Formats: sequence, structure tokens, C-alpha cells
Amino acid sequence: MPSKIIDVKEYTVRAHKREIHTRIFNFVCKQCEQPTQRETYGPRPLYCEQCRAPQPPKKSVVPLKKRKPRAMTYDSGKGIAG
Repeated sequence: MPSKIIDVKEYTVRAHKREIHTRIFNFVCKQCEQPTQRETYGPRPLYCEQCRAPQPPKKSVVPLKKRKPRAMTYDSGKGIAG
């Protein structure tokens, strides 16, 4: 069977367990300027838990299908046949 290359824009995977590695950061909050400690898996946070509560994950934006053009309605006696 021949192989081919396709471009995958978006895909869905089955539910599974994954281990993520978190670190505890000690830093000064940018807004309230208080020393704080926060556990995260990404880069060093800028804000404490009180200043920036955790946000729900963003959903991917899928463009809507193109709609068919609507039929034009013309008033009789204007401009077309003159």
C-alpha cells in the first residue's frame, strides 16, 4: 500500500493518563508585591493565586463553515431594466 503525507490541522485522542512534572517557585508577585510560593508545570509565574486565579483551558477556535450566498431581492421598477 503506498504512503502519503497529509496535513493534520486538529485531532482528538482517547482519554489517557499522563504524568506532568511540576516545580515549586518562590517569587514576588508582580501585582501585590508580596513574596509567595506557587506550584506550576510551566515557566515561572508572575502573579500569586489571589491576584490571578487559575483560568479554565482555552478551547480551540474552529472557523464556521462558509455559508451559501443569499438570494438578492430587488424592488420592481428600479434600475435593472430601466
